[in-house]
Amino acid sequence: MVTINFNLNNFSEIPIFQSIFNRIGDDFEYTENDIFRRKISPQCPKCNNETVHNGYNKYTKKGMGTIKIGKYSCKFYRKNLEEDRSVWENLKNMFSELLGKIYQVLKLNHVSYNAISDILHLIFPQSKSTVFRGFNHAMYNTNVSPLEDVLIVHYDEQFPKEGRSQKYCLTLLDAKTKRPLADELFDKKDPETIKQFLFANFDTSKPIFIVTDFHSSYSSILKEVFGDNLIHQYCLLHLNKLIVNDFPKKTIQNRRRYS
Repeated sequence: MVTINFNLNNFSEIPIFQSIFNRIGDDFEYTENDIFRRKISPQCPKCNNETVHNGYNKYTKKGMGTIKIGKYSCKFYRKNLEEDRSVWENLKNMFSELLGKIYQVLKLNHVSYNAISDILHLIFPQSKSTVFRGFNHAMYNTNVSPLEDVLIVHYDEQFPKEGRSQKYCLTLLDAKTKRPLADELFDKKDPETIKQFLFANFDTSKPIFIVTDFHSSYSSILKEVFGDNLIHQYCLLHLNKLIVNDFPKKTIQNRRRYS
């Protein structure tokens, strides 16, 4: 690992420096003056003579920090060289990846972009638009293992009558083949009936993707049956109907008339 020279001002930061420079080779050092450079100056690429240490260039990322990258001078060729800045670029990438993980955790917990921006102002100020772009970038670069052999199912219910008796028909449709997987008639439609219907028709140890309408009980019932193997999606058709019902009918009619 890179040699790190400490002083009384940065001695307490040893664990941080070790985590940052643990991938750097033994040829490098981080001096007591905070300069990152080679211990032994490299050869000049033009004349192959050894160079000498010659100060540093400073690079700053606002709100994140500053690094001093060592410079070398060739006396014969009279040319200044700078150490490779990849360590600085890697640090910025590590910090961006950390922010991306913070975005993902907060969005997973339904935190708005405005609220994430407000939270990050306490750590590393980010505007709402920057958070939005950063989250999309993090999601785009997230490696998601492909789902194989996942059954995609539509769950639906009908309410036929047998004479004067109310019946309940529970139906499972294969999303790919468009054919019924199961279709059974019951005297009632309580959570226990739905659970037994699902247990009887699926291997609950395998992953499954189920589409349902917006009935409030489905989420907890499906979670209890399938656990972590479940991907639950609400039906977009039902969602559109709910959205339309939120508007007065006259408003929709007027929009159609003038469109």
